[in-house]
Amino acid sequence: MDNRVVPTGLTYQPLAYAILLSLTATAPALAATEASPSTNSGTEKMVVIGGNTASKIDTPAAETPRALSEVTREDLDRHASKKIDEAMRYSSGVFATPYGPDNKTDWLIVRGFGWSRYQDGLQAINENGFYGWQQEAYGIERIEMLKGPASMLYGQNPPGGLVNVISKRPTRLQQGEVQLSYGSDDYRDFGLDTSGPLNDEGSVQYRLVGFAKKTNGPSDGAKDERYYIAPSLTFDISDDTSLTLLTSYLKDNANPTSGFKLPYGTLQNTPFGKVDYKMSYGEPSYSRNNTEQFNAGYEFKHGFNDTWTFHQNMNYSYLNMDLRSIYGLGMVDDRHVNRGLTYRNGSAQSWAIDNRMVGNWTFDRFENTLLLGVDYFTANSRGKDANLYSFGAPLDIFNPSYGDYNPVSDDQLFSHRTKRFQTGLYVQNQLKFDDKWLLLLGGRYDKARSSDIQPDTNDRQDMDDHKYTKSAGLMYLSDIGLNPYVSYSESFQPLSGRNNDNKPYVPQTGQQTEIGIKYVPQGFNGYINAALYELYQKNTLTTDPNDPAIRSQTGMARSRGLELEAVGYATDALKIHASYTLSRIQIIRSLNDEEIGKRLPATPRNMASLWADYALSGPLDGLTIGSGVRYIGSTYGDATNTQALKVPDYTLWDAMIRYDVNKQWSVQVNANNLADKKYVSACDYWCYYGDGRRVTAKVNYRW
Repeated sequence: MDNRVVPTGLTYQPLAYAILLSLTATAPALAATEASPSTNSGTEKMVVIGGNTASKIDTPAAETPRALSEVTREDLDRHASKKIDEAMRYSSGVFATPYGPDNKTDWLIVRGFGWSRYQDGLQAINENGFYGWQQEAYGIERIEMLKGPASMLYGQNPPGGLVNVISKRPTRLQQGEVQLSYGSDDYRDFGLDTSGPLNDEGSVQYRLVGFAKKTNGPSDGAKDERYYIAPSLTFDISDDTSLTLLTSYLKDNANPTSGFKLPYGTLQNTPFGKVDYKMSYGEPSYSRNNTEQFNAGYEFKHGFNDTWTFHQNMNYSYLNMDLRSIYGLGMVDDRHVNRGLTYRNGSAQSWAIDNRMVGNWTFDRFENTLLLGVDYFTANSRGKDANLYSFGAPLDIFNPSYGDYNPVSDDQLFSHRTKRFQTGLYVQNQLKFDDKWLLLLGGRYDKARSSDIQPDTNDRQDMDDHKYTKSAGLMYLSDIGLNPYVSYSESFQPLSGRNNDNKPYVPQTGQQTEIGIKYVPQGFNGYINAALYELYQKNTLTTDPNDPAIRSQTGMARSRGLELEAVGYATDALKIHASYTLSRIQIIRSLNDEEIGKRLPATPRNMASLWADYALSGPLDGLTIGSGVRYIGSTYGDATNTQALKVPDYTLWDAMIRYDVNKQWSVQVNANNLADKKYVSACDYWCYYGDGRRVTAKVNYRW
């Protein structure tokens, strides 16, 4: 076992300073133009993000000593985002859609590592590797991303961060819209969103969101038919007490995109050319991904007095799934691929509740906010599974002929059952001194249990983990809106399975140190953020190169990076969203000496994006044009950084045009990857083609 740590320096400091100084220098020019009412809509355009996901208290992001990114409803509409990973394409520190278009799930790599999904502040279902919760983008009010470890407030999580999806909820003013869309791959959708008061006093409000879509593609045989409805109610019981009920139902009838292809024919040339972008390694007549999910929950708030407020969030979720996903395993000759099958037929459910007492008081020159919390989460899954590593006849990847296969038989299925629990107690205190200094300290104790029924032996495997995690942050709030900060945070994530000594794996852990600056100059409708971080993931599983059967927790990876992000109105009519990420994500400890010092697969060193949209005036009043460029640097497809598996960098161009006919009617056309660039987005044993050109036109009527 090799425990060497290779000393490597990240040579981004001069570049980081240059970019940061250039952003800071442009801020006064941007600030010279104050926000004003929109020419098109007559409503004021504001760029404001909150920091609730990062602190669970009412604190603006500009006063939160952690790196955050937010995607608003306006952003979702502007980019015509249909999934969470698509919505994050212009955020710093995030490699979005690395594995190409996928109608089964969302793919993000955050600061080089995994992430977790939350809905309205509570953990969403993600069981047995496949039973993952989906959120319809039309039902989203905004998306908040907290980058880096987040276990102090949320318990077990990977070190990359978490995405908190905030659902649409009732409004005090009567409003609504109807949406119709049509686009590439015969994409069609219909959306309805209406909300407002239910009584004369306005103390009861409702919202009803409905959505239906149908599409074919982007690969041969792929399709998706979805139905979604989300009713919600808010009761303003008194000036101090409110209750919001949130429910949703989603049903998908889909055929998977089957994006799992091999380097041969995608990244690498062959005597027969490249595999067609739309070619599927699956079986269109047999593949499926049919899911049905339901959730019901509430948010309750009660103020006892001017000091103490109680918050409680609860959610129950249920998911049923029938999945048959077929993929390429390995080439048997220079034209034919052997295929495998993942089969899942079962269900998962979860309960989550989070209780918080928030106390806020002032004394002398101090303002103190104390958060006391206890949360509980339980989830289980069960079903019939199969993992077949030979399915059907080998497929000609250059001239496929489908149908030569035998369906999965009952004797190939095994039963699975999993359960897991988490109970956490946490304390956080925010102390502000003279409205200049902000100190944030937190600690948490978690008790996590899980059990799995082993498919081969039918033995029950129990794991019991206890973990303390902590976080800290210090920020200076300047008079000019330039707020430097430093923070430290931790994460832990239990792993299923046992080592070679038949002992349960200990949780993977993460530790992050971050320094940054948040700049919100007065008179500027927007913000500029910069962050430098060092993040470690420990207790990762590594495989002995001399004996693949030996797996130990001797691995460690390190992520160092710089993130820059600027969002705001340069003028009343011109909005800009710019981001840049420079990172070095390395394996620094492994059983395999060849991996040490190498970059983790599918982690680009450089990423950059720029989006701008401009609202015209005068004779063209009502017309808005937008365009964006996304750059993803080169990546590797394995942990030893084999040159034959190096994925070239690529640049993509997006565009949008919208015409607001009047306050009620608007027409918009979006084009993603307008040049229809054919490219491999990433490799990690398999290789994945990136999303091709997709054009969508929609008509909205609002009231």
